[in-house]
Amino acid sequence: MANSGNSGSLKNIIEKFIRQFKDSRQAKIFIFLGTIGVFFLTLLLAFPNKSYNNRPIRPVKGVQLEKSFSNRAGFQKREDGLKSIANIKEDVEEILKVRIPVYALNVNGKDLAVFKTKDEASNLLDDIVKPFTQDEEAKIEEIGFKENTKIVKKLVGAEKFAENLEYGEILDYITKGTKETKIHKMQKGENYWVIAQKYKINPDDLIKANPGVKPETLQIGQEISLVVPKPLITVVTKEIMEYNEEIAYETKYEETEVLYKGEVRVKMAGEKGEREVKAKINKENGIEIERSILEEKIIAEPTTKVVLKGTKNPPPKIGTGKLAKPTSRGILTSPFGWRWGRRHSGIDIGIPTGTDVKAADGGKVIFSGTKGGYGKCIIIDHGGNVNTLYAHNSELLVKKGTKVFKGQIIAKSGNTGVSTGPHLHFEVRKNNTPVNPAKYVKY
Repeated sequence: MANSGNSGSLKNIIEKFIRQFKDSRQAKIFIFLGTIGVFFLTLLLAFPNKSYNNRPIRPVKGVQLEKSFSNRAGFQKREDGLKSIANIKEDVEEILKVRIPVYALNVNGKDLAVFKTKDEASNLLDDIVKPFTQDEEAKIEEIGFKENTKIVKKLVGAEKFAENLEYGEILDYITKGTKETKIHKMQKGENYWVIAQKYKINPDDLIKANPGVKPETLQIGQEISLVVPKPLITVVTKEIMEYNEEIAYETKYEETEVLYKGEVRVKMAGEKGEREVKAKINKENGIEIERSILEEKIIAEPTTKVVLKGTKNPPPKIGTGKLAKPTSRGILTSPFGWRWGRRHSGIDIGIPTGTDVKAADGGKVIFSGTKGGYGKCIIIDHGGNVNTLYAHNSELLVKKGTKVFKGQIIAKSGNTGVSTGPHLHFEVRKNNTPVNPAKYVKY
């Protein structure tokens, strides 16, 4: 039974050696070397020198040694050796199943990551919470997690621990909910609306995927993420905030024959009021879910706005009364309405610089020149209190006071003013109020 004793001794040596190396990388190296050692040990014991009564057995032509001596002492010793090898193999396999103590970050019953120490797991939770506690104006009353989140001490296999991600990778994975990375590099004439159409995603999701990036300041070559974050842990905060809030004023209308029907004029400007507010705000991952007013105090009452409303019949229309497309080609790159937190008062038509811009209807040019963020701009009065505006042009071909006909080329498109790429910004205004051009022209 000498081999059995060697097996137990080998097991004790390996166990003692493993206890000295708890680091995952050292354990992996040891496992590798140990496996090689077992392999050569198996060869040594499985194929001993053939002998009989301590004398070498020499092959004899035509004689099969296994059959002639299978029941003799030398081969019985070989069989005992094979059994001993099996025992050693079982011992080594058991030892190689190294289980080490770790701290698992468990969310809703599922382990998302494991750490060597409890402090590492706690630090990760702190880093997840940190971005949502940076508002200096808010007082955090409560903070926690929507999911059942806890740190659990447990034993795991060394191989599993060795496969664990690095700290930064774990943080990125939990906050994004995916290991996927998908990047788009901004091209000339692109904005969030164009990119959202290209990849068939919601423009608001692009904003969520790129926190800290201002859509109106995107630059050519800038990289933006197309992966919408779906965090695996939801940070819940309850905050107390004190702030001043505007109070909207009311508007009162008075009829007058001085103005045409459909025309309005402000007789007395309204003034917004102001109040102090103390509110309790519930948020999930920084997004407000609920707000309740705890206290409010009026600082200034609002002043009512008085508007004159015309009753006189308007003059006949100058144009045909039906608007046509201001360009012969191009695609809609941004619609009318709310965009990136502000109102977009027209539509954007993507076209190369130098494209012909045409009058949408007959009328009189009431503005031709540079107009702030609109850049080089033309405004045409079509009568009936309808105006059209053409902005960001590279060249203006008509002057103020010029009467134009429907379809007349009035400018060359461009990229002047506040613009992210060559396009035409086209507005339709009724009674000096922007309305949706899509009601009149289709792109």
